[in-house]
Amino acid sequence: MQGKTNMRIAICEDNKEHADILHGMIHKWADAEGIEAQIGHYESAEQFMCCWEDDIPYDLVFLDIEMAKMNGMELAQYIRRHDRAVLLVFTTGFVNYALKGYEVTAFRYLKKPLQENKVFDTLKKALHEISEANRDAIIVPTAEGALRVFKNDIYYVEVDNHYIIMHTKQGNLRYKEKLGNVEPMFPEPAFCKCHRSYIVNLFHVGKLTRDKVEVDNGDILPVSRARWDDLNECYLAYYMKR
Repeated sequence: MQGKTNMRIAICEDNKEHADILHGMIHKWADAEGIEAQIGHYESAEQFMCCWEDDIPYDLVFLDIEMAKMNGMELAQYIRRHDRAVLLVFTTGFVNYALKGYEVTAFRYLKKPLQENKVFDTLKKALHEISEANRDAIIVPTAEGALRVFKNDIYYVEVDNHYIIMHTKQGNLRYKEKLGNVEPMFPEPAFCKCHRSYIVNLFHVGKLTRDKVEVDNGDILPVSRARWDDLNECYLAYYMKR
């Protein structure tokens, strides 16, 4: 028997009544759709930041914009410096934050008071996005056996003599393989060679210059002269497509 689909959802809301309403809507939708929803509630941006690294990684975060001290937009900027994949949904009583939302690639805006049908529609579309991202995976041989790795979790692929080192969110995977056999699994524009020894996932690139690529895990990769033009074109094409 196939288990339920799982969604990890966080609510960052300093108004308990609003948080409870949203919590109830999520549970109602999840029960109707047969989804196993793990929901975490944080009463402030500061509490979220304090607990985030120790809690489960979230697929979707509902952020109240108007919170005391650090607001939801500032928290979103913090989250984006560490995680480009999580979907961010802003809940707000105002509509003048839309342009700011582009900076943090907001998934949706929901105006308060929240309407059940709009929350349900947001959850449905979020589930589709998450499912599509999780479907795109490769199989990597390890000493313990074959391991499935989601491409979204890969920061970059490195060539070290006759070995491939896959730098991922879960750690580094090293195995013997030729680059020519690995390259077809990482097509442009989502992935691109920045150097003869590196294929980088553009989803995790924070900054790109003529001589280096800054990756979300903190690593800095070199950019060869021969690869700069193609890399720059890939970067533009990837984000235009997104």
